Amino acid sequence: MQVNDGSSLPYYEQLVLRVKQQIVRGILQPGDRLPSVREMARQEQLNPNTVSKAYKQLEAQQVITTVHGKGTYVKESSTASDNTRQIIETKQRLMPLLTEIRYLGVPADEVIGWIKTAYQEAD
Repeated sequence: MQVNDGSSLPYYEQLVLRVKQQIVRGILQPGDRLPSVREMARQEQLNPNTVSKAYKQLEAQQVITTVHGKGTYVKESSTASDNTRQIIETKQRLMPLLTEIRYLGVPADEVIGWIKTAYQEAD
């Protein structure tokens, strides 16, 4: 994992997305242990508070679980029905972006192509 200094996303959000990408791609499996906050901070050359914030967000989203004294692990995948609240929140964040895309005149077919590409890259 490496954070991108040129990204508009804060480092902790980049880390959250990277963990999720690795889960989607099968690099991280349920039950896999993540590095400790300090170890991840050293690997990513980040402040431990930044990594801690990312881990807390991932835990709140039920992506990972921390067992005190043992470590942080990838949770079993949730079903769509388990993620209803998160799906609704994600859709609400997506709608303004889609409005902007439509305003820019990007055809729906092109946007659908982007989505298909993103899904294929995840496999």
